[in-house]
Amino acid sequence: MKLSRPDFLSFKISELLDRTISGSTRKAPGQSPGSLIHTGEKRTDQVVFTITEYDEESSECLATEDVSECVRFSDTRQVTWIHVTGLHDPERISELGHAFHIHPLILEDILNTDCRPKIEEFDEYIFVVAKLLYYDNATHTVDVQQLSLILLPDTSVLTFLESPSPVFDPVMERIQSGGGGRIRNSGADYLAWALLDTVVDHYFSVVDGVDLTLDEAEEKFEDDPDSLEASELYQLKKEVSALHRLVRPIRDIATILYRSESALISKSTHPFFRDLYDHAVHVLEQTEDLRENASSLRDFYLSQASNRMNEIMKVLTSFATIFMPLTFLAGIYGMNFKYMPELDWPWAYPALIGVFFVTAAVMFVLFRKKGWL
Repeated sequence: MKLSRPDFLSFKISELLDRTISGSTRKAPGQSPGSLIHTGEKRTDQVVFTITEYDEESSECLATEDVSECVRFSDTRQVTWIHVTGLHDPERISELGHAFHIHPLILEDILNTDCRPKIEEFDEYIFVVAKLLYYDNATHTVDVQQLSLILLPDTSVLTFLESPSPVFDPVMERIQSGGGGRIRNSGADYLAWALLDTVVDHYFSVVDGVDLTLDEAEEKFEDDPDSLEASELYQLKKEVSALHRLVRPIRDIATILYRSESALISKSTHPFFRDLYDHAVHVLEQTEDLRENASSLRDFYLSQASNRMNEIMKVLTSFATIFMPLTFLAGIYGMNFKYMPELDWPWAYPALIGVFFVTAAVMFVLFRKKGWL
């Protein structure tokens, strides 16, 4: 699901997550563990299996809707990447999982698009769940979907996405290029690192977009403080918090991977997973800075609004104070006593009006000198 940019807000990540959760079809309580039920909206019409097989000398790519085409690559000696787009058909996902001996509970997590990001290590494979964020600079929209990755011992990597995304196109180009780079000379563990590293790289793109949004909000606030509303700043703070919640688990995933002693990860690939950890820490620190900036901007707005209210109350209080002695004098001469000497004076009324004006003028000048008006 993609959301358009409203006003100065580039995207609404929290609204996107709320829509995803509210539109989910959850498994009924009491059902058997491993029951395969897709949760979330149907984001693509077809379930497509993109099979990429490569080694140092050659590469082959095949896109198909037939699960049986994937089965024949299950025991190949070349590195095989099977990329699945579309999770709305549990039967076909189950058939693929059966062919590669994936546990039903893992398949259940793959079909549950509300699954929290995590990593699980087994003797047979490593299972990773992460949130994939793609920021489109042209349309100022962000696409959030779940990525599931399985690193298998037979030089195979399985990835699952809810819908097609251009995020992994650079990895595919590196595989298909005739230069025979590092990815063509490495194993499936290096491919898994390349895919996760691409995910983290796109986190940086989204963080940059949020940072730009905050800069625009600050500039707008500096130009005209009244042009922003508290609800807009609260929404912006909510988006930053949602982004932090999505990005935060990648650090734990990267930590487990680079410290892993699994036989599925070779020693030559460990430095790359350590680099992935460094990137994950960096992007997490940036999101924490964004949270602080968003909170500071909102607090500054509330402080400014409070100061403006105090200024208004100060002006109103000053004018009320100016009229207090005038009200006192008017109250005295409004009493209906018979013997009041001033009532018989011909110039009593003009004199009293003059006293009113002089008193008000003196107090007004005094307040101006003190800076109260």
